[in-house]
Amino acid sequence: MTLRRSLGAALASLLLLAGCSENTPLAPSADARVLSPADATTLLHFAAMPDLSGARHAEKRISAAQGGFVELNGFRVDIPAGALPADTVVTIDLPGDPALAKRVVAEFGPHGIQFNTPVTLRFPLSGVSLNGSPIEVARWENGGWTSLGGSVNVLGTVLSGQTPRFSAYGGKYVMAGG
Repeated sequence: MTLRRSLGAALASLLLLAGCSENTPLAPSADARVLSPADATTLLHFAAMPDLSGARHAEKRISAAQGGFVELNGFRVDIPAGALPADTVVTIDLPGDPALAKRVVAEFGPHGIQFNTPVTLRFPLSGVSLNGSPIEVARWENGGWTSLGGSVNVLGTVLSGQTPRFSAYGGKYVMAGG
């Protein structure tokens, strides 16, 4: 009985620690904390569940003078020279929650940064279920999705859009009347 209790306590501790990772995606911003699977219903989704054991966080120091990019699993941000107010560590976080991880959504950081010129966000469309409806990039803010427009490359493999600041972003179906 003592061994069973000890194993149960050890398992509970591991589960608690696993939920406290500093790389927990979609947690840094107030807007992202309220993003739930229900809020993601209009987002594009992958046909198969992504591999959640791989990297879900990427970061890179970007020179304000030179610009650069950060990418993770087909998600990418391109920052032109002069867009950053100062050299900055730019991040991409993908959700670890299975319901959100199946959606084409990423959190780009740091939050609150305003760019001098817009940056380009890119989302993977390979392996994404498309229903023929127009799609766009959208930003999560104030409890809802705000359209940023966007375009799909000629091969139909990448959705791109521009933004003047960071938040949680996703590829979204454009709904008539929505």
